[in-house]
Amino acid sequence: MTAPDLDPTRIGCVRHVLGARVTVELDPDIAGIAPVYRGRLQSVGQIGSLVRIPQGLVDLIATVNLVGIAELSGAQNPSDAVQIGERWLQVQLLGEINRASRQFRRGVGSYPGLDDVVHFATPEDLRAVFPDADAEHVRIGALAAAEEIPVALEASPLVIRHAAIVGSTGAGKTSAVASLLQGFVRGGWDAANIVVIDPHGEYGKALEECASVRSVLAEQEESRLRVPHWALPARDILHVFVGAPAGSTTKRFEEFVTEERRAFAASAEWLALDPAAITADSPVPFDLRKVWYRLEYENNATVGAKGDDDTVCLIEAGDAGSLKPPAFKAHAQGGAAPYQGSMFGKHGRIPELLRLGLLDGRLDFFGGNREPEPDSDPLVDSVHEWIGGTAPISVLNFAGVSAEATEMAIGVIINLLFEVAVRTPADAEGIGRPSPVLIVLEEAHRYLSEGANSLSREAANRIAREGRKYGVGLFLVTQRPSELPDTALAQCGTLIALRLTNSSDQGKIKAALPDNIAGLAEVLPSLRTGEALISGEALVLPARALVDRPDPAPMAEDPSLAAWRTDSRLPDVASVLASWRGAVGDDDA
Repeated sequence: MTAPDLDPTRIGCVRHVLGARVTVELDPDIAGIAPVYRGRLQSVGQIGSLVRIPQGLVDLIATVNLVGIAELSGAQNPSDAVQIGERWLQVQLLGEINRASRQFRRGVGSYPGLDDVVHFATPEDLRAVFPDADAEHVRIGALAAAEEIPVALEASPLVIRHAAIVGSTGAGKTSAVASLLQGFVRGGWDAANIVVIDPHGEYGKALEECASVRSVLAEQEESRLRVPHWALPARDILHVFVGAPAGSTTKRFEEFVTEERRAFAASAEWLALDPAAITADSPVPFDLRKVWYRLEYENNATVGAKGDDDTVCLIEAGDAGSLKPPAFKAHAQGGAAPYQGSMFGKHGRIPELLRLGLLDGRLDFFGGNREPEPDSDPLVDSVHEWIGGTAPISVLNFAGVSAEATEMAIGVIINLLFEVAVRTPADAEGIGRPSPVLIVLEEAHRYLSEGANSLSREAANRIAREGRKYGVGLFLVTQRPSELPDTALAQCGTLIALRLTNSSDQGKIKAALPDNIAGLAEVLPSLRTGEALISGEALVLPARALVDRPDPAPMAEDPSLAAWRTDSRLPDVASVLASWRGAVGDDDA
């Protein structure tokens, strides 16, 4: 037996080469497919594990994507068969390690020949491929086949070139995101701008020590999330507070909004705008209560002379600030005064629905019950709050708000952050190119699919297409990748795929993976909880990794059934029902 044959890392030799796909015959004296090396089992036969093929001054590195026995599969796959009765691996060439410098690079300069010896990759080989967390890399976990080898992602392409993390319910998506974000903070990225859109309130617990956490229903004023309603187009404002199509009233509402926006612009010294250029959709502050009052007034006004709206039969003026409607004399029957005004009843129940929306505590975060301050730009404070002030992470919790209101609010936030980044020069102090922003979009399919609100969908898709140029990254988190538009997923430079059980979701991810590792996607339905396939620009080689457990963990674990074994008692649902109806506490009244 020759010296190479005594190498304890040897597992076999090359028997078939087809481009970057190589078939390896396993040595007959290897017990199973997990030889022992330095007291540890080496998972040679694990899908996603790495092997080494020496070629002169370099070692070729390949990943295992198929394992078989020729006598069982030869008839179906003759190109893969070695010869009857032999065990084999199919591996995909990925790159090469320079033996002198121990540097790894993607791609191969030469291909192996027949009978070339194949070795399993040792920890020393793997460390040359996978760097530790450092000033440029953030740790996410460890190799599944060699847990002593860390997996760290290159931060710049992860943030700037967008990323996606997908997985079925319970696969560990939220924990993976929380672990990665904790890695940024603990890795010294103290001035990061990471904005987490959290529709279910899952991330606050995991990130509260290093993040600014704001909630739409927070009890404390300083922890409340605010999204100014006036940053929305007029039609969307009406839709948020009324919750139903407004029909012909929409045009009248837009007229009143335009007039109120222009009136505010004329009185605000900080706002240098020509009032004539302001439209119903311009992001200029205005008092929504005044618009409600005008709709309510003309919808119920009665007059003393038919056709003369100036002879109003007003009993009590009411008050816009306190949402107290005006009172009028009831119109008479049989053609006698008072008469109905020209707009009497034209708006139906829309004014009343708008008033109820303004009184709804669940929509208070839109600020419809507050008069805008004319002394300074309120959007400055809003943007500072959204990016978390000086904290590296900002968690925006929308739990408890209707889906439609959430979608519109999120659309406002990500659209305004992007607009600010677009207009910030590279050499200025601000967000964007001077200091990139990463927007983590949980339940991304809700905001990017064709059925989503147009404001959120267009804003997110615009960032996916153009965000890299302006320093705005998108991190999509979803359990239904099949519902994401092809454009958004195609723009993600890094893909982290946890267990997927739905066939259409698996197909979407297989199509998004590079051709040379598409075979790895076959393991998606059998991945363990917290185990992921990671590929793309943030990782030098595709890897099957065990994601680190976050500490503290997010509120994403399955509920316990321990309460079912305690004494039976009636649940307390009164406060929950009150919150659902939109009731406000004593401190908010």
